[in-house]
Amino acid sequence: MLFDFYGTLARATRWVSADEVLTEHGYTLTDAQRVIYFADGLDGVEHDEHSQSRDHYLAWQRERTLTMLAASDVHPGEYDVIIDKLQVGAANRQLEGYDEVPAVLATLRERGVRIVVCSNWDWDLREAVDESGLTDAVDAQVSSAWVGARKPHPRIFAAALAEAGTNAAETLFVGDTWGPDVEGPLAAGIRPVYLRRDGHWPDVTAPVDLGAATVAADLRVLPSLIT
Repeated sequence: MLFDFYGTLARATRWVSADEVLTEHGYTLTDAQRVIYFADGLDGVEHDEHSQSRDHYLAWQRERTLTMLAASDVHPGEYDVIIDKLQVGAANRQLEGYDEVPAVLATLRERGVRIVVCSNWDWDLREAVDESGLTDAVDAQVSSAWVGARKPHPRIFAAALAEAGTNAAETLFVGDTWGPDVEGPLAAGIRPVYLRRDGHWPDVTAPVDLGAATVAADLRVLPSLIT
Protein backbone atom coordinates (compact mmCIF):
# COMPACT_ATOMS: atom_id res chain seq x y z
CA MET A 1 0.00 0.00 0.00
CA LEU A 2 1.31 3.45 -0.93
CA PHE A 3 0.88 6.53 1.24
CA ASP A 4 1.42 10.23 0.80
CA PHE A 5 3.30 11.67 3.78
CA TYR A 6 2.37 15.21 4.83
CA GLY A 7 -1.32 15.66 5.51
CA THR A 8 -1.87 11.91 5.26
CA LEU A 9 0.43 10.20 7.75
CA ALA A 10 1.78 13.25 9.59
CA ARG A 11 1.22 16.94 10.26
CA ALA A 12 3.17 19.85 11.69
CA THR A 13 2.24 20.87 15.22
CA ARG A 14 4.91 23.59 15.20
CA TRP A 15 6.35 25.28 12.11
CA VAL A 16 7.23 28.91 11.40
CA SER A 17 5.52 29.65 8.10
CA ALA A 18 6.63 31.87 5.24
CA ASP A 19 3.57 34.02 5.91
CA GLU A 20 4.71 34.62 9.50
CA VAL A 21 8.25 35.56 8.50
CA LEU A 22 7.14 37.87 5.69
CA THR A 23 4.52 39.53 7.90
CA GLU A 24 7.28 40.24 10.42
CA HIS A 25 9.08 42.12 7.63
CA GLY A 26 5.97 43.96 6.47
CA TYR A 27 5.10 41.84 3.42
CA THR A 28 2.08 39.70 2.55
CA LEU A 29 2.02 36.70 0.22
CA THR A 30 -0.61 36.72 -2.51
CA ASP A 31 -2.10 33.45 -3.71
CA ALA A 32 0.14 33.54 -6.79
CA GLN A 33 3.26 34.07 -4.68
CA ARG A 34 2.23 31.30 -2.30
CA VAL A 35 2.00 28.91 -5.27
CA ILE A 36 5.63 29.71 -6.13
CA TYR A 37 6.82 29.09 -2.57
CA PHE A 38 4.90 25.90 -1.90
CA ALA A 39 5.67 24.45 -5.36
CA ASP A 40 1.97 23.96 -6.07
CA GLY A 41 2.57 24.74 -9.73
CA LEU A 42 5.24 22.05 -10.01
CA ASP A 43 3.06 18.98 -9.56
CA GLY A 44 3.75 16.47 -12.29
CA VAL A 45 7.01 18.01 -13.53
CA GLU A 46 10.35 16.29 -14.06
CA HIS A 47 13.40 17.87 -12.41
CA ASP A 48 16.28 15.48 -13.00
CA GLU A 49 18.86 18.26 -13.07
CA HIS A 50 17.87 19.26 -9.54
CA SER A 51 17.82 15.68 -8.23
CA GLN A 52 21.46 14.86 -8.87
CA SER A 53 22.29 15.38 -5.18
CA ARG A 54 21.02 16.96 -1.99
CA ASP A 55 23.09 20.07 -2.72
CA HIS A 56 21.50 20.40 -6.16
CA TYR A 57 18.04 20.05 -4.66
CA LEU A 58 18.65 22.56 -1.87
CA ALA A 59 19.96 25.04 -4.43
CA TRP A 60 16.73 24.62 -6.42
CA GLN A 61 14.65 25.21 -3.29
CA ARG A 62 16.63 28.39 -2.57
CA GLU A 63 16.13 29.54 -6.16
CA ARG A 64 12.36 29.07 -5.85
CA THR A 65 12.34 30.96 -2.56
CA LEU A 66 14.26 33.84 -4.13
CA THR A 67 11.74 33.89 -6.99
CA MET A 68 8.92 34.12 -4.47
CA LEU A 69 10.65 36.96 -2.59
CA ALA A 70 11.24 38.87 -5.81
CA ALA A 71 7.61 38.43 -6.81
CA SER A 72 6.61 39.71 -3.35
CA ASP A 73 8.55 42.96 -3.87
CA VAL A 74 10.80 42.16 -0.92
CA HIS A 75 13.86 44.39 -0.85
CA PRO A 76 16.90 42.37 -2.04
CA GLY A 77 18.78 43.43 1.06
CA GLU A 78 16.34 41.38 3.14
CA TYR A 79 16.58 38.14 1.12
CA ASP A 80 19.29 36.45 3.18
CA VAL A 81 17.74 37.41 6.52
CA ILE A 82 14.34 36.07 5.51
CA ILE A 83 15.78 32.84 4.09
CA ASP A 84 17.79 32.31 7.30
CA LYS A 85 14.61 32.74 9.37
CA LEU A 86 12.75 30.24 7.18
CA GLN A 87 15.57 27.73 7.61
CA VAL A 88 15.62 28.21 11.39
CA GLY A 89 11.84 27.77 11.47
CA ALA A 90 12.08 24.54 9.48
CA ALA A 91 14.87 23.25 11.74
CA ASN A 92 12.70 23.85 14.81
CA ARG A 93 9.47 22.43 13.42
CA GLN A 94 7.65 19.59 15.10
CA LEU A 95 6.10 16.84 12.98
CA GLU A 96 3.77 14.24 14.46
CA GLY A 97 1.92 11.27 13.07
CA TYR A 98 -1.87 11.53 13.14
CA ASP A 99 -3.32 9.75 16.15
CA GLU A 100 -4.61 6.64 14.37
CA VAL A 101 -1.66 6.15 12.04
CA PRO A 102 0.68 3.87 14.07
CA ALA A 103 -2.07 1.39 14.98
CA VAL A 104 -3.50 1.27 11.45
CA LEU A 105 -0.10 0.76 9.84
CA ALA A 106 0.70 -1.97 12.36
CA THR A 107 -2.56 -3.75 11.54
CA LEU A 108 -1.87 -3.57 7.81
CA ARG A 109 1.64 -4.96 8.22
CA GLU A 110 0.34 -7.78 10.40
CA ARG A 111 -1.80 -8.74 7.41
CA GLY A 112 1.26 -8.83 5.18
CA VAL A 113 0.81 -5.43 3.55
CA ARG A 114 4.04 -3.65 2.67
CA ILE A 115 3.86 0.08 3.52
CA VAL A 116 5.61 2.54 1.20
CA VAL A 117 5.63 6.32 1.61
CA CYS A 118 5.39 8.09 -1.78
CA SER A 119 5.69 11.83 -1.31
CA ASN A 120 6.33 15.17 -3.02
CA TRP A 121 8.42 16.09 0.03
CA ASP A 122 11.96 17.40 -0.25
CA TRP A 123 15.31 15.59 -0.15
CA ASP A 124 15.05 14.94 3.58
CA LEU A 125 11.93 12.78 3.54
CA ARG A 126 13.59 10.10 5.69
CA GLU A 127 14.43 12.67 8.34
CA ALA A 128 10.87 14.02 8.28
CA VAL A 129 9.36 10.55 8.64
CA ASP A 130 11.74 9.91 11.53
CA GLU A 131 10.75 13.22 13.19
CA SER A 132 7.17 12.02 12.99
CA GLY A 133 8.05 8.82 14.82
CA LEU A 134 7.01 6.66 11.86
CA THR A 135 10.29 5.22 10.59
CA ASP A 136 9.67 1.80 12.09
CA ALA A 137 6.04 1.82 10.96
CA VAL A 138 6.85 1.86 7.22
CA ASP A 139 8.86 -0.43 4.95
CA ALA A 140 10.20 1.97 2.34
CA GLN A 141 10.12 5.61 1.28
CA VAL A 142 10.14 7.32 -2.12
CA SER A 143 10.54 11.09 -2.47
CA SER A 144 10.00 13.06 -5.65
CA ALA A 145 13.30 14.76 -4.81
CA TRP A 146 15.19 11.49 -5.30
CA VAL A 147 13.19 10.24 -8.28
CA GLY A 148 13.38 13.51 -10.22
CA ALA A 149 9.64 13.72 -10.85
CA ARG A 150 6.72 14.94 -8.76
CA LYS A 151 3.35 13.29 -8.38
CA PRO A 152 1.25 12.89 -10.48
CA HIS A 153 4.13 12.04 -12.84
CA PRO A 154 4.04 8.28 -13.58
CA ARG A 155 7.73 7.82 -12.75
CA ILE A 156 7.30 8.29 -9.02
CA PHE A 157 4.45 5.76 -8.90
CA ALA A 158 6.58 3.25 -10.79
CA ALA A 159 9.37 3.74 -8.25
CA ALA A 160 6.97 3.29 -5.34
CA LEU A 161 5.45 0.15 -6.84
CA ALA A 162 8.94 -1.29 -7.25
CA GLU A 163 9.61 -0.64 -3.55
CA ALA A 164 6.28 -2.20 -2.61
CA GLY A 165 6.93 -5.26 -4.77
CA THR A 166 3.40 -5.16 -6.14
CA ASN A 167 1.68 -4.33 -9.40
CA ALA A 168 -0.63 -1.38 -9.87
CA ALA A 169 -3.83 -3.41 -10.04
CA GLU A 170 -3.38 -4.82 -6.53
CA THR A 171 -2.21 -1.60 -4.87
CA LEU A 172 -3.97 1.20 -2.99
CA PHE A 173 -2.69 4.77 -2.86
CA VAL A 174 -3.81 6.90 0.10
CA GLY A 175 -3.42 10.67 -0.05
CA ASP A 176 -4.99 14.02 0.73
CA THR A 177 -4.46 15.99 -2.50
CA TRP A 178 -6.69 15.23 -5.47
CA GLY A 179 -4.33 15.90 -8.38
CA PRO A 180 -1.21 14.08 -7.14
CA ASP A 181 -2.94 11.48 -4.95
CA VAL A 182 -6.09 10.57 -6.88
CA GLU A 183 -5.71 11.50 -10.54
CA GLY A 184 -2.06 10.41 -10.60
CA PRO A 185 -2.65 6.93 -9.15
CA LEU A 186 -5.72 6.42 -11.36
CA ALA A 187 -3.66 7.17 -14.46
CA ALA A 188 -1.08 4.64 -13.25
CA GLY A 189 -3.74 1.97 -12.73
CA ILE A 190 -3.63 2.25 -8.93
CA ARG A 191 -6.79 2.44 -6.84
CA PRO A 192 -6.80 5.71 -4.87
CA VAL A 193 -8.29 6.46 -1.46
CA TYR A 194 -8.91 10.19 -1.06
CA LEU A 195 -8.34 11.35 2.51
CA ARG A 196 -10.44 14.26 3.75
CA ARG A 197 -9.55 14.82 7.38
CA ASP A 198 -11.71 17.06 9.54
CA GLY A 199 -10.05 20.48 9.82
CA HIS A 200 -7.63 19.78 6.97
CA TRP A 201 -6.49 22.74 4.87
CA PRO A 202 -8.51 23.20 1.66
CA ASP A 203 -7.51 21.04 -1.30
CA VAL A 204 -7.67 23.44 -4.23
CA THR A 205 -7.00 20.60 -6.69
CA ALA A 206 -10.23 18.74 -5.81
CA PRO A 207 -13.30 18.94 -8.07
CA VAL A 208 -16.70 19.79 -6.65
CA ASP A 209 -18.00 16.38 -7.69
CA LEU A 210 -15.75 13.61 -6.37
CA GLY A 211 -17.59 11.05 -8.48
CA ALA A 212 -17.14 7.46 -7.41
CA ALA A 213 -13.87 8.07 -5.56
CA THR A 214 -13.30 6.20 -2.32
CA VAL A 215 -13.27 8.94 0.34
CA ALA A 216 -12.08 8.44 3.93
CA ALA A 217 -12.13 10.71 6.99
CA ASP A 218 -9.00 9.03 8.42
CA LEU A 219 -6.99 5.84 7.98
CA ARG A 220 -9.08 3.56 10.17
CA VAL A 221 -11.13 2.39 7.20
CA LEU A 222 -8.12 0.96 5.37
CA PRO A 223 -8.04 -2.55 6.86
CA SER A 224 -11.58 -3.07 5.58
CA LEU A 225 -10.50 -2.16 2.04
CA ILE A 226 -7.93 -4.92 1.66
CA THR A 227 -8.69 -8.55 0.93
